[in-house]
Amino acid sequence: MSSADRGRPVTDEDEAAFRHETPAEKLDRNWNELLQELRVMQTGTQIVTAFLMTLPFQSRFGDLADHLRGWYLVLLVAAVLLTALMLLPVVIHRRFFGRHVKNRTVELGDRVVKICLAGMGLLLAGCVAFISHALMAPDVALWVTVGTAVVIAVLMGVLPLLLRPGLSSRTRR
Repeated sequence: MSSADRGRPVTDEDEAAFRHETPAEKLDRNWNELLQELRVMQTGTQIVTAFLMTLPFQSRFGDLADHLRGWYLVLLVAAVLLTALMLLPVVIHRRFFGRHVKNRTVELGDRVVKICLAGMGLLLAGCVAFISHALMAPDVALWVTVGTAVVIAVLMGVLPLLLRPGLSSRTRR
């Protein structure tokens, strides 16, 4: 009977035993999974960052209200910093390569990915706020922004909690 069948969450030890892998093999697998997640996130973040970087060169950018220019600058800096933060696990891996600290690198990478996911959700909601305030009346833009932020929060925060392994349908209710 598996851990999930007994009603408790599946642990890393359960998974390692199921996979018949050594601790080093588990670290390698976890590192590769983190890199795959970072690749997906980097593509989206880089596209948003590139979009924001090209905006000032559009002819209508000069027509933006001053408060929207400030909002734009906050979004641009946030996007660039988020892009740089996503590189941190790889930078640390390169810096400490061959020094037998992969466990710490994987732990840090996990934390960075979680922070980046939250940051990406905020960045996307911020971009919607910026664009909707540039295009619509403030009250409509507020509703669009709040609605989008709620959907992002549900998709990135609530839904994964509801879908986590090891919970029976009875426990979820």
